[in-house]
Amino acid sequence: MTDKYNKDLSIEVLVGFFMFIILIALGVFTIILSRQNFLQKRYPVAVVFDEVSGLRDGDNVFLRGMKVGVVKDTVLENSHVVVHANLDSPVQFREGYKVEVVASSMLGGKQLKIEEGPLSAAPIPKDAVISGTTPTDILEELGAAVASVRQITDQVSSGKGTLGKLIYEDTVYNNLSDVSTKLAKGEGTVGKLINDETVYNDLKTTMSNLQEVSSRLEKGEGTLGKLLSKDEQLYKDLTATMSNLRTITDKVGTGEGTLGKLVNDDKLYDEAGKLLGELRAAIDDMRETSPVTTFSTVLFGAF
Repeated sequence: MTDKYNKDLSIEVLVGFFMFIILIALGVFTIILSRQNFLQKRYPVAVVFDEVSGLRDGDNVFLRGMKVGVVKDTVLENSHVVVHANLDSPVQFREGYKVEVVASSMLGGKQLKIEEGPLSAAPIPKDAVISGTTPTDILEELGAAVASVRQITDQVSSGKGTLGKLIYEDTVYNNLSDVSTKLAKGEGTVGKLINDETVYNDLKTTMSNLQEVSSRLEKGEGTLGKLLSKDEQLYKDLTATMSNLRTITDKVGTGEGTLGKLVNDDKLYDEAGKLLGELRAAIDDMRETSPVTTFSTVLFGAF
């Protein structure tokens, strides 16, 4: 009886020990699957959204393409959704920041994407409310695109718009046929450009002349060619000439030299005006006395 009791007790202890090992393993796997290190320090952050498009607890948080934390929970408060996330390191939000819910893959799933803002922007106070950007629903966007395509195809099918008229109206086809016929016959400006060899030859000659001119310019021939050539002597001469002209104008502006005094000295200008007035008066006097002098010379010259 005692042996049987001891045997049953041993089995129970073994089963209990086995269950204990299973519970420990489940705990370890739970920690691993939850992607959280309970021994590491966490930095909580709360983001307010209008809606989160299926973001769930445990989804990853990314910053600059790197995983920096996980979503702890999502709480519905009034007309908003507050997302609480635990980050591996603190994030300093700045003016121009952006927090949004994005798709983690084409097969589904969501993740939280953080952009802390430009480095040159002012920092956001730590007690400020962080607002998230309303995520874009890919299915809604795809549905809107499909609706737009359907509307376009309906208009084309009913003969509306340019494409619809091109497909369904014979007038447009006839006009295109008429234009192509005229082009083939060489009628009109475009037709002549296509069929008349004279225009082609003229264009060919023009292009040849342009090529010759560009070749001469490249060789430095002619005035323009010398200006564009790699020889810097002409450029240096022009620079020296401009420098000399600038020196002369500066001297004239400051009243140096004869020309500078003529331009800037009012006294010299007044004297020159006075001299011109006196010269004009002398010429007028000579004109008035000239007939009398001539008559006297003739009269007394006869004796």
